[in-house]
Amino acid sequence: MNQFVFFLSCACLFAAGAQAQSPDGMPVHFPPAYLNTAFHADQIPLTTVQKTNGSDVRIEAEVVEAISFEKDGRIRTYLMLIDDAGAAWTVEIDGGILHDRGSHRTDELYLNPGAKGTFYLQELGDGLWKPAFGAQSFESAERVEAQWMGLSRTNLALSTDWSAGNADQFLTITGSGFGAAQGNGYVTFANGDDNYYDAAAAASFNYTEWTNNSITVEVPSAFSNRVRVMTASGDLLESTDSLRIGYNLGAQPGSHYGSTHMNNQSEGGHLFYVNEAIFNDPERMDAVERTLEDFVCKTGVNFRLAPEPTSLGWDLGDGQNTISFDSPSNPLSPGTVGYCNTSWWSCILGDITFYVVGQIDVVLNSNFDYDYSTGPVGPGQAKFAYVLMHELGHAMRLGHVNEWGESMYPSVTDQPSNQWCERDTISTNDRLGVSLAVERASTFTFNACGISAMEPLDIDCEPVVEVAEIETEAPAPFPNPFEDFISLPVAGYQWVLMDMSGRQLATYSQETPRMNTSSLPAGTYIVKRMDSNHPMVYRMMKQ
Repeated sequence: MNQFVFFLSCACLFAAGAQAQSPDGMPVHFPPAYLNTAFHADQIPLTTVQKTNGSDVRIEAEVVEAISFEKDGRIRTYLMLIDDAGAAWTVEIDGGILHDRGSHRTDELYLNPGAKGTFYLQELGDGLWKPAFGAQSFESAERVEAQWMGLSRTNLALSTDWSAGNADQFLTITGSGFGAAQGNGYVTFANGDDNYYDAAAAASFNYTEWTNNSITVEVPSAFSNRVRVMTASGDLLESTDSLRIGYNLGAQPGSHYGSTHMNNQSEGGHLFYVNEAIFNDPERMDAVERTLEDFVCKTGVNFRLAPEPTSLGWDLGDGQNTISFDSPSNPLSPGTVGYCNTSWWSCILGDITFYVVGQIDVVLNSNFDYDYSTGPVGPGQAKFAYVLMHELGHAMRLGHVNEWGESMYPSVTDQPSNQWCERDTISTNDRLGVSLAVERASTFTFNACGISAMEPLDIDCEPVVEVAEIETEAPAPFPNPFEDFISLPVAGYQWVLMDMSGRQLATYSQETPRMNTSSLPAGTYIVKRMDSNHPMVYRMMKQ
């Protein structure tokens, strides 16, 4: 599948902002489950030039307050900004938190006070602005990597190579010099875009052991990368090997851990209505039915389709779970492939707060040329089934991972086409994640507020789509992460080195034993083994 490119030609207007009248609402501090990280946005990455040309204004500013309120039957939030010149700006975003209820969009710009950086905005009128590109409308000015430069990688060992985020799994780190007690020490994990959880977030993780030679911590939602330790005495350490994350289970609003459970809306599960634009087209509807049936068959999730279409779209508060395209009157942000829009509410019984999904809307960007069939896609086309199954994963509270080949990989590019953007069925790891979410939603004992457990669908079905998992018998290039070179383990192939945009940097012949990477800056790269029958693509990191 070719990489999708948006050409944006809107004029960029640099004008002073005006602060709108604040509505009756409440200040909010978004929990990690909301925040603007790579765990959420389903997007085609846009360049700075594309974002500048496609926005009305680009400013350097800081969030000073977030206020959630109700407007037109929906929860909204104002981000109150102060720019470098001292001018005030009010940015309206969709979703937020009001006491015991809220809503969340996987592509929205959720930021807390103190966030500083570049904002790309479009004017709404009456002194209000909106994010021009959803979650991509903000580029953080805060980089916390500097303190980790030159850290030791010589004495940390991990108890496992693979784990899952927020899934009751624990990691033991062994080494020396951690300190007899945790004190101000912490363990931190990658959380997207080469960033790591900060000290405040990492200190709140669930530590069950901290000794001078061993730390055991529950794995939060994370991305595959090395694990870092701040010792009690302030020394900075990093594991030699990476911890690879197979899937991430989403967190409860307000909590690092746990899953938002599903409410019994219809026959023990959730009933989805398909918008007329999809329902009335046999090819499109067949793709929806095929994808959902395969998803249900392999996970047991109780998702059903209504037998009749709906004229409703993806506006939360209309009382229906919908699967739809966007529309000219209610478009997705440029660069956004699709998202899952979710409302939730909570019930308190004693000292337990139980979070419940209220409504789910899945929306796909209508501006793509979709392939509705199975198998390879045509030039420039997008795989409809892949985008839909990805959003259904979000509906069951799965977050993103940065392991290529998984259904929940977040960004749409043209690499590696044979591993995920042509995928017709949920990957094994993400299947395990949805199955765990179903188990949590169907086995809880909370009994109040009329909440009932999901009833898993145990159906006698043959998988609708049979797709082999990624071939792993061939050794991968190593080491990963790398520094001055990458060894190429398989002779007889041509190898190509690319950056994350797919731009070719170098080509190596069949006889080359390794790539010289000493001149490359730190970052993430693509190494592709050229094979007309079974091309393999590897994501590799240079520190």
